[in-house]
Amino acid sequence: MAATVAKTRHDAGSAAALSPDRLALILWLGFAVTSLFLHRDAIANLAFSDPDNAMRLAQVRDLVGGQNWFDTAQYRTNPAGGGGPTHWSRFIDAPIFGLIGLFSLFVDPQTAERWVLAIYPPLLALPLLLVFSRILQILGDRQFVFIGLAIAATTISYLHHFAPLNIDHHNWQVLLSVLLLWLALRPASFANGLLSALAASIYVEISLEGFPFLGLFWALFVFDWLRDPAKASRLRGFSAGMILLPALWSLPFRGTTYLSTVFCDSFSLPYLLATASAGAVFLIALTAPPRWTASLGQRVSIIVAAGSVFAAGLVLTGTACLAGPFGELEPLVRTYWYEPILEGRPLWEQVSARRAAYIVPTIVGLGAALWAWHRARGRPEAENWGRLGLMILFGAIMAVLVIRTLAVAHAFMVPAFAALALACWRWGDAGSSIWRRLCGTLLLLLSIPTMDMALGFRLSLLTAKSPAASGSDPVCLSQGHLALADEPPALLFASINIAPTLLVSTPHSVVTTGHHRNHAAINRTLSAFLAPPAAARPLVSEGGAQYLVFCENDIALLAAVSPHGLAAHLLRRQPIGWLEPQTSLSSGTFHVYRIVTSAKESPRSERNPSSY
Repeated sequence: MAATVAKTRHDAGSAAALSPDRLALILWLGFAVTSLFLHRDAIANLAFSDPDNAMRLAQVRDLVGGQNWFDTAQYRTNPAGGGGPTHWSRFIDAPIFGLIGLFSLFVDPQTAERWVLAIYPPLLALPLLLVFSRILQILGDRQFVFIGLAIAATTISYLHHFAPLNIDHHNWQVLLSVLLLWLALRPASFANGLLSALAASIYVEISLEGFPFLGLFWALFVFDWLRDPAKASRLRGFSAGMILLPALWSLPFRGTTYLSTVFCDSFSLPYLLATASAGAVFLIALTAPPRWTASLGQRVSIIVAAGSVFAAGLVLTGTACLAGPFGELEPLVRTYWYEPILEGRPLWEQVSARRAAYIVPTIVGLGAALWAWHRARGRPEAENWGRLGLMILFGAIMAVLVIRTLAVAHAFMVPAFAALALACWRWGDAGSSIWRRLCGTLLLLLSIPTMDMALGFRLSLLTAKSPAASGSDPVCLSQGHLALADEPPALLFASINIAPTLLVSTPHSVVTTGHHRNHAAINRTLSAFLAPPAAARPLVSEGGAQYLVFCENDIALLAAVSPHGLAAHLLRRQPIGWLEPQTSLSSGTFHVYRIVTSAKESPRSERNPSSY
């Protein structure tokens, strides 16, 4: 008996020793090892799942090679035009650059680079799980926290951004969103408001996609103060931060140019002025005597004033930005490049498999959040559940409009999934009936978002024979070494989606990559593939291009809409007088043609893309 009691106490002590942070560390190790194993071939072949990851590596390599810190142009893109400009932040480049330099002290630079590409993205999942640990501890008990961490460590809708080779900014966006969520659930202090402003400043400097989330948390703090003037401290801290922190954070990563220039695709002058002006209005009102904000009407008038100066600052300095960050795109570029990028499109434009896989967990998550908020009424954590519910709803609406933001929406839903999972487990475990236990287990599985995604995907197969193909072919160039890499450096007229991979896999330059500041070169590339071969000739050879290269799936849409165009001729393997197939440099669906310089050019008048 004594031995049994001692064993029970030992087991209880062991369980108590497993703190949430230790569990987060264990789960992270499991995720890191699993992801490295699953992506081992991709790491070996440098097979990026997204062109932006390849482009990010090209940017970092240029930085390692000595390119100016504040110069983010890619000079192997459109070299005849002075290089391809980008709007990316050096903040994302900095840790990759630093880690490559650190590892290069112990191994050769190429091995150091490969280690960083493999290890760095999963490494970012550790702070993510640690922040989830703190969020869950605010909202529930020990069992709730542990179940929530298990869900957080297995939700692939955002964890895929933390897999090896995913070095672009999407993992940082998820991490900063969850950090903002944690700060919003903490006490309404000045310090938490200021820290929230710092996190939001980092977010918007990385990508303008963070702007709606900056507005969300600011609106949440305003709403709290509107209901309860005692919560003014957090709004005061956030507003004070908005006056200076976005500009100060931008300085080391973008320089002074963004403080005085209008860039509609980045957090530059119009956005900086608008947020600083609104922040100043709130700060002045909240530091004034209390009688200024005593009544509800006074607080509403302050909110109206802040909104007005925000709108005025944005409109007066950034009128062009009212058309959106992609307002300068040519019609051809918008139709055949921008709109086919499904991750930036709304939910209803997605292929059926992706749509169903996203809808099912989102509906379950929304229902779980509503149920958890209703269940928490009358308890101390009820206010935070209500606040969380608003953020989940906003995230879901954003995901419907731009499917890429679903990663953030599902991250916000983790506590709601955890509450539902714990309730289903306890309900099933409380009964003696095997049927009740079975139902509880099935409901528990439905409260796991990854299982919901799999269910949604399976349901989609009942109504469609197969998922529709996307507009790019990421596996086309993931077969290891390219024979083209052994050729002397040349300019490649490449299909758009594969261009970044060619930059990192070969010594060659490309006419353009799929990044919107290169829209003129993108327009030229699309025009060439859509035009008849004779008219496409001067477009292709402009700037001294020596090879035409493409992946079949990359130009399939262009071939379909222009049956007599260059893309269609290439896919049908029809001979073109000024192009010589290079079978020794081609493989699979990747094709290389040498541009014959002696061919007679077509008249310049044939280059008008409006006639195609």
